[in-house]
Amino acid sequence: MTARRHGPPLASRRSIGREQAPPPVGTVARTVQEAIDTGEAISVGAVNLVKNTARAAISGARDVGVEAGSAAVAAVRGSIAAAREIGGDLGRISGLVLNGTFGAARELGNDLLDLVTAGGAKRPLTKATSRRRSHTSERERTTRRSA
Repeated sequence: MTARRHGPPLASRRSIGREQAPPPVGTVARTVQEAIDTGEAISVGAVNLVKNTARAAISGARDVGVEAGSAAVAAVRGSIAAAREIGGDLGRISGLVLNGTFGAARELGNDLLDLVTAGGAKRPLTKATSRRRSHTSERERTTRRSA
């Protein structure tokens, strides 16, 4: 006697008239192989992604290094050019200073020669009268003498 249960049919029961064959072992093996192949494809893609990212980073660093080197070379060249300009300016200025110094020495020599030839040689040069006018007033001279 078979007792009949009330409720939904159990999952282990098969429908009448249609019998399903148990899954063959080859299907399970094929599914596992597909999972392994998919994992390999993903890992190869990840390795390629990391490799390409590293190459791009190295290339970017190289480009930055080249730009920094170019900027440093340009700065040094600019400094050398500026030093050359400054040196040229200093050379021109020193030439003008020397010309002015020699001109002043020439004028002093001419003034001394005029003093000697104008009769100033009778007494020492330190006591020779100057041709320049004195700016001190008569009152200042008298106060100096009495003090």
